[in-house]
This record gives sequence, C-alpha cells and structure tokens, in this order.
Amino acid sequence: MQEKTMVRRQFVKVLTAAGLSAAFAKGFLGQALAQSKGIGDLDILNLALTAEYLASDFYTRALMVPFPGDIRDYLAEALKHEEAHVQALRDTIAGPFKATPVARPQFTYGDLRFDAASRLKVLETLIALETAFTGAYLGAIPLIQNKAVLSAAASIAMNEEAHLALARDAVLELGSKVEGPQTPVGRAFAKAITPEEATKAVQGFIRK
Repeated sequence: MQEKTMVRRQFVKVLTAAGLSAAFAKGFLGQALAQSKGIGDLDILNLALTAEYLASDFYTRALMVPFPGDIRDYLAEALKHEEAHVQALRDTIAGPFKATPVARPQFTYGDLRFDAASRLKVLETLIALETAFTGAYLGAIPLIQNKAVLSAAASIAMNEEAHLALARDAVLELGSKVEGPQTPVGRAFAKAITPEEATKAVQGFIRK
C-alpha cells in the first residue's frame, strides 16, 4: 500500500512538473482510479497486448500501400517496434504473471482500403490509432502496481508518441493537413484515456 501511494504521488509530481496544476493532476488521478475499480496489472497487460496486436496488424497492412521510400521506411521500422511490444507483453504475462496471454484477434477496418488511392486515409487512421495507444498507456500508468510493468508502460507510451509524430509528418509530406499546428509534434500534453475507453476503441476494430 505504501509503494502504491508513492507511485501515485510520483505520477502527480510528473504531471505537475509538466506544467499542470497539482489540483488538476490529483483530480485526474482520482477520476482514473474511480473509473477503473477492479482492474489489475494483468488486465492492463492483456488490454495492452490486444492493442499491440492491432498496431502490428495495421502497420503490416499499411506497408502494402505504395508510400514514398522514407515513409515506407518509417512504417517498416514502426512495425518492428510493435512486434517487439507484442513479444515483451506476451513474455511478461506468461512469465512473471504465470498467465495465458490473450489470443490475437482478427481485425477489420471497415471500408478502408490499403491502396494508393487511400494513402492519406491510411495515415489519418494511423494517427487516430497512435493517439489512442498513447492515451491508453498514459491512463493506465497511475493504476499499475508492479514497478517493472509501470516502467515498461511508460517506455512503450514514449515509443507510440514518437510513432504519432512521424505519422503526422508523413501526412504533411504528402501535402495534406493534420489536426492542430502543422508540425509533426502537435501537442504539449498527451490526453489520457481510461482502460474502459481504450477497450471500446480497440473492440471497434475486432472482427465479430
């Protein structure tokens, strides 16, 4: 209990150092905890694994689109990152937690086509996904009890934020516009979402 209290205090301290008021940081933390009762580290790990399955699936499909070489290089490298996240999460669930990792679902993207005519739509969808991934990890951080899992979540969140910036840059390179400032890094603060919100976002892409 003392360790959990210290982690929560540290989370508030990080948000405060980032320029948010201590009252806002504490309020955010309290809201996240209130909306996520009964969710443990294993639940968070399996949710993260499902999201990473989705990420690796989407990047694999995105590589079928004839993007310019530098954008294609980014997508290929990002796919390696997402696959590494999948393996790390599976190893953690099966190893230290001695549980069975959630199975990889089949995903669907509605009427989205992975072809030359849909290049911008693919990148815009990728931006939406990476925004959700970053928000999901940020929202999970104050709920995580295991320090190793907490560190891993923060590390992956940073990686997903980098992917988001590169996806925005790719849209700009193709001559289109992104939300907010017309720069790869479009925001000062990432917006957290709760595990419940993250679950709904991911389930929208799972084939029924």
